[in-house]
Amino acid sequence: MKIKALWGFRGDAAKLGKGNGRVRAGDTFDNVDPEYGHALIGNRLAEEVQGGKAPPRASDGMTPAQLKKALAEKNVAIPEGATKEQLAALLDGTGAQ
Repeated sequence: MKIKALWGFRGDAAKLGKGNGRVRAGDTFDNVDPEYGHALIGNRLAEEVQGGKAPPRASDGMTPAQLKKALAEKNVAIPEGATKEQLAALLDGTGAQ
């Protein structure tokens, strides 16, 4: 299975299929053990890449005002001073796609 890391973490190099286990956000892995890959996806550390391209996210192309509105509609608390990236991560984490 092919995955793309969303966050940096220390992983199992043998199950990732390459590297030393140190993973940075944006790294892609082509031959990940399926069970391990699904565990990383379930913990929101990675996303599956299909067709060489990551699936679109709910927050793609949204302005900060649109992100705040979408979060408010889902009754998600918006932290004071949150950046656009943090708002997007919150929205994408709600399963809104």
